[in-house]
Amino acid sequence: MTVPRDPDAARARARAARDKLMATVGTIQERLKPRNIAHEAMDNARQTVTTIAREGTEAVRERPWLAAAVTSGIGLVLARGWIVDIFRKGKDETDGPTKGSGKSDSTEG
Repeated sequence: MTVPRDPDAARARARAARDKLMATVGTIQERLKPRNIAHEAMDNARQTVTTIAREGTEAVRERPWLAAAVTSGIGLVLARGWIVDIFRKGKDETDGPTKGSGKSDSTEG
C-alpha cells in the first residue's frame, strides 16, 4: 500500500498516532497507580475466595459423609496433644504402688 506524500496528511497521521500513544500511556499510568493495583488485587482475591467457597459448598452437598470424616480427622489431628494428655492423666491416676514394694514412699523413718 502506497501512502501519498502529502505533508499535511502525514502530520495529521503523526498527530493521530501521538494522541493514541498518549492515551495508551495515560491508561497504563492510571492502572499502575498503587491504589488501583491494590483495588484490583482485592477484587481478584475476593473473586477467588468466592469461587473456592462455592466449589467447597458444592462438594460438601454432594458428599456430606466424606466432608464430615475429613473434618473429624482434621479436628483429631489438631487436638492430638490434648487427647494424649487426657489418656496420660487417666493412666497416671489408675497406677498405684507396685506389688511387693512394702511402702508407697521412699523415705525411711
